[in-house]
Amino acid sequence: MVSKGDLGVGYLVAVGVVLCGLFSTGLVAPNGNSRSILGVSIGIMVAGSFLATGVGLARSTLDDERVWRVAGWSTLGLGLPTLLVILVVALAPEWFRAIEWRTVVMVDIAAGGIVGVLVGSILELRAEHERTRTLNQRNTVFLRLFRHDIRTSLNLIRGHLDLAADGGQTPLSSGDVIRDQLAHIERLSEAANHLDDLESMTQTEPIDLTSLVRDRAAEVRRTDDVTVDTDVDPETYVRANELLSPVVDNLLRNAVDHGCANERPDPNIEVTVRDATGRRDDVTLRVRDYGPGFGDAELAVHNGATETALQHSDGVGLWLVRWIVDAYDGTVSIANAEREGAVVTVMLPAASAVSAGEAP
Repeated sequence: MVSKGDLGVGYLVAVGVVLCGLFSTGLVAPNGNSRSILGVSIGIMVAGSFLATGVGLARSTLDDERVWRVAGWSTLGLGLPTLLVILVVALAPEWFRAIEWRTVVMVDIAAGGIVGVLVGSILELRAEHERTRTLNQRNTVFLRLFRHDIRTSLNLIRGHLDLAADGGQTPLSSGDVIRDQLAHIERLSEAANHLDDLESMTQTEPIDLTSLVRDRAAEVRRTDDVTVDTDVDPETYVRANELLSPVVDNLLRNAVDHGCANERPDPNIEVTVRDATGRRDDVTLRVRDYGPGFGDAELAVHNGATETALQHSDGVGLWLVRWIVDAYDGTVSIANAEREGAVVTVMLPAASAVSAGEAP
């Protein structure tokens, strides 16, 4: 199956070949004066730029969507001047009588084509550079947190196993600690898989966030001794994909872990989903716990969306949420509640129920 990237490259190369043929075979040959020769020279330049761009994109690592957009910009660059020339010829042909119109037309179209190719290439290369920078930062942060969490979990497991191996009386909680740390390692492995899925994510579709939140909250109630209060608008659709489920899971897991940290007799978390209203076209997902709240370092790291070796957050859950939501063109913010507890707010692009019914 031919991809959009292949079509874009083929289009650019074909335009370059056609233009080069037109200007070199005499179909638009010069009249012999210097102005016509200049026009043909510029025409051959734009033909060469299309050929070079097409060949360069074919050898590049840009994805199909970016290559297709470069082809679109080049079409716009060629099309607008061509349309302008047609309108002038149709509405005011006398403007061309006193000038070498063939030269004007060629220079006009050639300049537009070159500008279109340059603008498209620069914009897409810049976007690709930003994507690569973000990907490198994400991988660096994940590997650092992954090593930290794995080391911590293994040290805890090793310590409790050493107590049992020495023949001493192990604490009654040792089994629970080991099971918890093994579950944490399993979640880290799942996070790594989600990160791989995120890197290859290309499409989104309308998903009912309300239904997903209700399902995941019910699962938390079954598996954890925590009360989950939900206040959700009905049938709230967002543009996302299968990675939205780990977003909700990690938010709930983070709230459960924080909510139980201060050993409240009745730990509970609150989950709110609000549909887009008024001028806002984002759906709001809000998860609150009643634990000790975020530390200053955690707030600084996540609100600044950066992590360094000297200043880092605990765990990969919230980072995975941020990376997935960023891929959806959404936002994530964390804060401490006025009295107690922590609040994580996620804004996701809204989708209509009509488009959800039409989605495959």
